[in-house]
Amino acid sequence: MAAGTDPRDVTEAGAEGDTEAGTRWQRLQQRAKRARADIEARRAQSASIDSALQAVERDAQTGGGVLAAAVAFRLFMFLVPFAFVVFTGFGLSATAAGQVPEDAAHSYGIGGLLASAVGSTSTMSLANRLFALVFGGIALAFTARSLVTVLRIVNRLIWGVTPSGHPTPWAPLILIGYVAVLFCVIDLAAWLGSQSLGLLVVAVLLTIVAAGGAWLLASWWLPREDCEWWELLPGALIVGVGAGVVHLLTITYVAHVVSRKSSLYGAIGIAVALLLWTYFAGRLLTAAIAANASLWRRRHTEPAAPSSEPGEARA
Repeated sequence: MAAGTDPRDVTEAGAEGDTEAGTRWQRLQQRAKRARADIEARRAQSASIDSALQAVERDAQTGGGVLAAAVAFRLFMFLVPFAFVVFTGFGLSATAAGQVPEDAAHSYGIGGLLASAVGSTSTMSLANRLFALVFGGIALAFTARSLVTVLRIVNRLIWGVTPSGHPTPWAPLILIGYVAVLFCVIDLAAWLGSQSLGLLVVAVLLTIVAAGGAWLLASWWLPREDCEWWELLPGALIVGVGAGVVHLLTITYVAHVVSRKSSLYGAIGIAVALLLWTYFAGRLLTAAIAANASLWRRRHTEPAAPSSEPGEARA
């Protein structure tokens, strides 16, 4: 404390600061309450606002955050052996494996980041690589089956339906091929985006179309109500746009973060980035399912027709 400073002045200044902070917090709370009341008032007059709020409420009621974490964990466990078998086993990481994580994320997006994570296995001998690929393939089969099971459970819980049958035994293999094709398209889009700013826009649009189309097809196969394919388009749009945004963040912002984290923590930094990516992916999927389910319920819930009186004439 400086010489000549009265302790009472310091105390009064601190009290005034606390009072001002409390007043600001109260004003923010009042604004939030007014905004919520305004949205609720418009809900009865706007079908779009009502549909959005129903989707949010359904996501909250079914525990969307918890279900997203379950999907993220299974997705992460699936991507680890998937990256090992596909990128390393078949030599698809020949280019990305020689790059640092920042350059890999810049050039190939999340696929390049995965390849850089397993690139060190390229120094293994042929015998050790074949031995590791056998166990990697077994792990990939089990994790693919686990991911399919979780996706079916999440869809069943959010839609509120009971599946009539069991998934085909080929579902894990279909999922592996499905994800491999999707990653090829997304990595192609990432490579295009690294060439020029104009191609970056094309790359983001390509990512949106590829991810949205992939989820539209997956939604058709997963447990749901008996609906038309176009009734699943809102969820596909959410996944497509969300994937485009996440992809753009991956090749711009996440690349720098991973570069700093990997220099400090090594593979742990890459793992943290992948965990965040998988959680965002899981959150997008649960939000898309909740949107499709709530919109279907709204569309197919007809209000009860007013009953006519006994003496009332009918047209």
